[in-house]
Parts: sequence; C-alpha cells; structure tokens
Amino acid sequence: MQMVAASAVREGMYVAADVRDDQGRTLIARGQRIGQHHIVRLRKFRIEAIFIDPDHGVQADQPARSTIRERCERVLEQCITGTMQEFSQKRLVIDAAAVREAVDCLVAALVRSRNALITLSDVAAGTDRFLQHAVNTAVLATILGVDLRVPEAMLKDLAAGMLFHDIGKLFLPEQVTALQGLPSAEDVAVLQQHPQVGCEHLLRSGAVSSAAAAIVLRHHELLDGSGFPHGVSGDRLSTLMQIASVAEVYDTLTSSQFGLPPAMPDVAVSYLIANAGTLFAREVVAALCRRVALYPKGCAVLLNSGEIGVVAGTLPNAPTRPVVLVHFDRSLNRLQEPMIVDLAQDAGRCVNRSASTMEELMRLRDHPATVPPINPLLAHLG
Repeated sequence: MQMVAASAVREGMYVAADVRDDQGRTLIARGQRIGQHHIVRLRKFRIEAIFIDPDHGVQADQPARSTIRERCERVLEQCITGTMQEFSQKRLVIDAAAVREAVDCLVAALVRSRNALITLSDVAAGTDRFLQHAVNTAVLATILGVDLRVPEAMLKDLAAGMLFHDIGKLFLPEQVTALQGLPSAEDVAVLQQHPQVGCEHLLRSGAVSSAAAAIVLRHHELLDGSGFPHGVSGDRLSTLMQIASVAEVYDTLTSSQFGLPPAMPDVAVSYLIANAGTLFAREVVAALCRRVALYPKGCAVLLNSGEIGVVAGTLPNAPTRPVVLVHFDRSLNRLQEPMIVDLAQDAGRCVNRSASTMEELMRLRDHPATVPPINPLLAHLG
C-alpha cells in the first residue's frame, strides 16, 4: 500500500485501508474505487492522506524532478565549466543574470511552500555531491529564512550565498576536496580556507551581492567563536549567517562524506539541539525542527512497543510523528498484512530508533538505543 496526500488523490484509485474520520467512522471502505464523491468527502472531513493500492487502478503521480532544482544546478554547472576553462587565470566565471533568475524562482517557490515538510533525501535527486549540497542547503536555508520572517530581498541574498557557499573548493587541491577517507590535520587546514577563497572570487566576479558573498565567508562560523575562517562569534554573525550555519551542518551530517555513511535526520537534529545556544542560534534550530521530517519516507523504525515498520509518510502538522506501516510485532513475527500506525493519533507509541534499512534496524534492535556519536570536526567541514 502507498500513502498519498489527499490533494493528490485521483478518480480511479483503489483504497487499500479504511479511511476514517476523527470519530472512527468509516468514510471510504477498503477496496473501493475512488470517485469524485469520495474526493469531495475527503475535503469535507479534512482528511490529509489515505492509503491506495499501488497495483490496481490509477497510480499516484511520481514526483517530477524539480525544474527549479535543475535550473539551480545548471547555473552551478555552467559556473564550474567556465571556471575550469579559465582556471589558468584563476577566474570565476558566472552568468549573473542566470543566477538572479534561478534565485528569484527558488525564493518565489519556497515562499509559496510555507507549510511543506522538507526531506532533503527526497530533494536530492541528482548524483553530483557538490551540486546536491549546494541546492539542498539553499532550499533549507531559504525555507528557514521564510519561517523567521526574513524580508524577500534578504532571502535572495541568502539563497544566492548558499548556492555558491562551497565555490571556493574549486580552487583547492582536488586530492583534498575529493577525500574518501578521514582528513589529516593538514587536509583540515586546507579545507578551512574555502570560505575565504570563495568569497574573494565571488566578489571579483560581481555576480552576487556583497551580502551573499558575506554568507559564503561566514557559513562555517559558530556562535561561540569556534568556527572558521576567522572565529567570528555572537552578535557579529547576522541572522542570515546563523541560518547558513545550521543549514550547512544539517545537510553535511545527513550526507555521505569522507567515506562515512550519512546520519539519520533525527540524529542530525539531536546534534543541532544539543548545541543550540552555544554553536547555533536557538531560534534557527527551532525553525528547522518544525520543518524537517525526522523520519524520511521509506526508512525503518523501531517503536517503543517493540514493533518494527517502515515510514509511509509524515504529515506537515506532525514532523516528529510519522505514519508507520508495521511489518513485525514485538516478538518479531511478520504480520500477514502491514498494520497502519499513525503516531500523530497514537500517543502511546513513539519511535525509539531509526535506520536507513530494515536489515540495519534488525541488527541494532537488541543493542541499547543510544545516539550515534557525531564527530564535531567532520560535522563542520562540509
């Protein structure tokens, strides 16, 4: 069965599980073929999502690759190509008009998406890590800026800065930027140069504002002054810089780097919460917690009841309480049919642990549920 938002339900779909209202009354029975009157009923009773049978009837639309993401990546790819062609002069080549157009589209789309949950593992549809990270952080930072009521002109500076925040790595030795193992102290020192290098090249290019270039310079700075490249702290870091820092660390932690597997979103958020007020601005971390789906669709979860299942989806009003398809009971007996558990409606159950696959979760099940350690150095080198 497949969880589908009510807004995406179409005539001809088949219902895979009874649809009930908040009083437990059946609105649409399992096995029924969706008609227009059913869609009207879903709206009337404000049902947010239903389960359909993916093997029969009309299928749910597959999410198309975002044209906005493609436009942002295209701008970056053109920049990289042009820069490599001019590398003997170490000159950054950027189409300023294309940057403005991409940023305008990105900000406009995200301003309209005020209630959407962000799952960057879904957003990152490409394969190039540099492009993925640039667009992921631009999306996340801009959405956090929207939630924190940053004016639109400043949102555009934020988006542009995050799209190019790692551009300085193009001018560092490839053997350091493409490391597949843990960096040495010398490697770390080289990598920590990229904000300064990137800022200088962007300013010379004239393609972005000085405010956007400042975000590039400061995206690794931390509230307590322990960041780089200059150890700037406290009030000397603007709201945009504080947003950039949180977006940068979150996407770095939830992505593979230096040959290490990515952390699950709940682990990354736990790290940010633990350091809110010291390394990161509390209000920015709080905004991220309201916007990020802690348990992405398809990840495996162990419930406090001992049951094991797979996340079917998460509703925007409950980012920490997903809908779970339970496949194994507390005794690890496989259920004949998955049991739907909506944690937003079930106060007695909660997620104890998550993993990217069911196999991984089964291995971890009998071990104490502890938060995997985060290497602070690597967390801030993305």
